[in-house]
Amino acid sequence: MFKNPNQYMYDARGTKQRVWGKDTTGTILYEFDEFGFRKMNDYSRNPEYTFFGSSLLFGVGVPKEKLFTSAFNCWNFGLAGQYTEQEFIKCYESFKSLELKSKIVFVWRDIVKVPQNILAQEEIYHCLPVYSKEKNHLRLLENLDYDVSGTHWGAKTHSKFSTLLWHFLK
Repeated sequence: MFKNPNQYMYDARGTKQRVWGKDTTGTILYEFDEFGFRKMNDYSRNPEYTFFGSSLLFGVGVPKEKLFTSAFNCWNFGLAGQYTEQEFIKCYESFKSLELKSKIVFVWRDIVKVPQNILAQEEIYHCLPVYSKEKNHLRLLENLDYDVSGTHWGAKTHSKFSTLLWHFLK
């Protein structure tokens, strides 16, 4: 496996937190695995899908079992708190070095910061905040509900997006 390139999250490895990123409510328990990612990945089995991206993917304010990725055999490398899109790319590059066969999905928060060389790769799927005509692009949903902090997607939005994403990836 590989270390989380986000130092803030890597420093939280092996811990449980009640406050993370924009969620200061203390109602969600965030557990971090030994690599500094939200504890939900089963590293003992190869994932069919591997997700990289933002706090929507991480699931700020949402229990991990309610995240849109919970319906997939996947690894979720969502970053939240203090992070950059370059850290998404570092995660992706580290994952590629593992030489595992997996469909790659990026969840982007800001279209301006999406590296064009990654966006142009047809074998990578992209979830974007804007509409795109590309066949490997899916537009993110507007909030149907909000997480406990009122800043991100809630469980209902995660559920709806999971269904859309399932059909998109098949």
